[in-house]
Amino acid sequence: MSSKVTLTVVRAGRELVVSVPVSPNRPRILPSLQGAYPPYFIYGPLVFSPATEDFIAAVTSGTTAAAVHTTLESTHSSLAMRRNDPPAFAGEELVVVPSPFFPHQLTKGYSSPAGRVVKAVNGIPIKSLRHLVEVLRDLKDEFVTFEFDARYSEAPVFPRKEMVAATEEILNDNGVRAQGSPDMLAVWNTQPPP
Repeated sequence: MSSKVTLTVVRAGRELVVSVPVSPNRPRILPSLQGAYPPYFIYGPLVFSPATEDFIAAVTSGTTAAAVHTTLESTHSSLAMRRNDPPAFAGEELVVVPSPFFPHQLTKGYSSPAGRVVKAVNGIPIKSLRHLVEVLRDLKDEFVTFEFDARYSEAPVFPRKEMVAATEEILNDNGVRAQGSPDMLAVWNTQPPP
């Protein structure tokens, strides 16, 4: 929603009335959900969702925001480094792992990536949650590697077919009704281009 504000400008001693467009919302890489449920997608034991101000608020509840910000900054997480930035391009989202791994043998030996932003999958830079789902859907590689944007972050490598096969079992074991929000399931179930 955009509206206009009327301004009076004095230039060279003369008044000039101008109408300037304004918006109540400033585009930000970490938007507010404004009460909406976040989109999500589950792939094997991993959950993905766009990073939002609501996510940051949930992470910082019960602790000081400054302490969390310092921790995020020390790892060079884009959650801190780009928090007040606008998206770099239309549709850009930071995709975060909002929760620990679901319990499964595939995660053995790996630290939880909860709170990390996905940088790339099999070397493909991730632009949004939708893009992540498309990349995962279209992969043909034997393994899937997740890279995160934080310093000192490991890059877990999983057998792709086992991740896909384990997803339904993980959903059932944890009482999760759907692998993703309706918009992300629509992307996942779309046939990839030839």
